[in-house]
Amino acid sequence: MWEPWVDGFTRAMRLRPDAWSRLLDQADEETRATMIFLMALQDIYTGQSKFTDDEIDEIDLEAPDLIPNCVATILHQSRPELSLREPANLPDMPFKAGPRPGRNDPCSCGSGRKYKHCCGRH
Repeated sequence: MWEPWVDGFTRAMRLRPDAWSRLLDQADEETRATMIFLMALQDIYTGQSKFTDDEIDEIDLEAPDLIPNCVATILHQSRPELSLREPANLPDMPFKAGPRPGRNDPCSCGSGRKYKHCCGRH
């Protein structure tokens, strides 16, 4: 589940806003796009997203596989001496998240409620 991770990430950003502002001021286009994506995930998590339910479902499925590259992109921008040369071209991750239920599917916990009103609630 990516939701707790992105919430923790944005909370951590609030601890050092000046450092993040400096990073964004110096960021390349890829890093800016990465940060926009992570903020969009936070908006989805908090229920403030302007995406459609179908778009959210698609993002929800792809986010676990995209977040590692996002972290690598930010690391490359902020600490190039610690990062890989090409963060966007990381090899396939050894772990791939399995399929998650759609927002309107029954929740897998067995409650009988829709996923979006049960374990998928943000």
